[in-house]
Amino acid sequence: MLRRACVVAAVLAALATHSRPAHAYEFWLRAKTIGQAYQLRDYRLVGPDIFLGRRRVTQWLALRIFDIGDLAAQRRISHLPDRGPRITWQSYLRIDHDFGDFTSGRMTLNGPIRRDAIDVVPELADYVAGLDLMYGFLEIEGLADGKLDAKLGRILIDDGWGSGAFDGGQVRLELPLPVAVTASAGLRVRQSSYLGVSQYELDGTSGADCQEYVEGPTPGTGSWQLVDRNRAIKNSKLSSDYEYCPQREMLQPTIGASIQTTRTHGVAAEIGYRRTWSRTVGLIGSVDRLDYPDRGLYPNEFGQAPGSGVDEERIHARVDADFRRGSVLLQPYAAARFSLLHGLFDRANAGVRIKKGDHVLEPSVEYYFPTFDGDSIFNVFSIEPTVDARFEYQYAPSGPLRARASAWLRRYESEPELAPVAGGVDASIEHTFGGGWRGRADALWDDGWGGRRVGGAVDGAYKGTERVWWRGRVIVLGVDDDSTAAQTRKYITSSAVASATIPISNQAAFHVIGELDYDQIHQLQSRAIAVLDLAFNPEP
Repeated sequence: MLRRACVVAAVLAALATHSRPAHAYEFWLRAKTIGQAYQLRDYRLVGPDIFLGRRRVTQWLALRIFDIGDLAAQRRISHLPDRGPRITWQSYLRIDHDFGDFTSGRMTLNGPIRRDAIDVVPELADYVAGLDLMYGFLEIEGLADGKLDAKLGRILIDDGWGSGAFDGGQVRLELPLPVAVTASAGLRVRQSSYLGVSQYELDGTSGADCQEYVEGPTPGTGSWQLVDRNRAIKNSKLSSDYEYCPQREMLQPTIGASIQTTRTHGVAAEIGYRRTWSRTVGLIGSVDRLDYPDRGLYPNEFGQAPGSGVDEERIHARVDADFRRGSVLLQPYAAARFSLLHGLFDRANAGVRIKKGDHVLEPSVEYYFPTFDGDSIFNVFSIEPTVDARFEYQYAPSGPLRARASAWLRRYESEPELAPVAGGVDASIEHTFGGGWRGRADALWDDGWGGRRVGGAVDGAYKGTERVWWRGRVIVLGVDDDSTAAQTRKYITSSAVASATIPISNQAAFHVIGELDYDQIHQLQSRAIAVLDLAFNPEP
């Protein structure tokens, strides 16, 4: 907690400097606070259901500092060409605190045994006292006569389908050809990292009920049992103190490289590679702490446990282009990702965006095969791919009317004998009226594998004379499960949302949201959200 307090103090010190003369430094700061109060239903087979209260306060703080050291400013003062290094800091910090029953309650397990909810689900600690640095890095641009850029800190990575982060360094070099090379190395961010973010955790070992292999009297006769099952418990309200997963606490070194073309004749392409691995957990205590000599967390009576394992190893490629033929703009694109760990393509898509005047058409096709971290148990299950075909139309003129419609068709490859195919259409139309009014209507229909869902929504917004924004939405959706479901249900669910935005000043506003939901399964549910926005950007 002392280390976290130091980080908060450093952030507040940075904010304090914002009000002092900063010479050529340029600061950009955005802060947002959200308070939520709502209930979750905990279903029970015996006895009445339990409603768990969530009371959450979330704070986001984004900070950018441009031209640290006044290097670019000195060049402007000296009337020199703007070629040379320029230093920038970018960071995004999130604080999340839940003080409701959902995180602070207790659960009854195995008869009279009661344990803290945070022990049963250790991931809840992210909400009890979460201090997460989503990203924060120092960037130096313009090195080597503008050909070399470098980053150092917590850096975001993106292969086109998902984001992650690592703690380390990254460099980007532009070659004489219209090609740039990027290389990076560091440690993947995971929940156990300093100011770690659970959202960046690779799919893998669960945080609860982690087990270790306990050796038997002869090799091969051991069994899997809970880790530290005889350890004395020291209660903590901020983190799990009962069970832990040693493999989730291991460092995950990662390396990556990519080659990108600078857009030439309207075409841009990239090919990249990333590999992440972690060391295998050995002894987590003394050799003689159990009845028989311990060989490590995993079975290793014959030395079969490897020293390390690969968590991810992928190659990705993507290309997009812009072509104009008269008044028609064509923007084709394609991308694919191959998992070397699993030996298959797990993602691929291709499509083209066609724009003429106020009309946009976009047909596309996508292939998806679920893959997981090398440590994940989900890799042993039979998971088959899906193929999606989509067609989207947009009408986006400069006038008050806007419209959109799309159709999709999906084939599931897991049960070919059952012809698992689903599809649907959705559409929306939006119109701005006089007097500050704006309306929107949405419709949805999908059917096939998984059941039928038909419904729609109506939105309305009004900007009052006091610059106060009022908004409302009503949603009605009919749900009909198909015959393959374990429990076939047919019901109607509805939702009503009302919100308001009250400007406090030109850069600050207060947002409030209230929501009521009702259906035959969950009955009546409610939620309230309050947002204090200190970087308010008013709508036009």
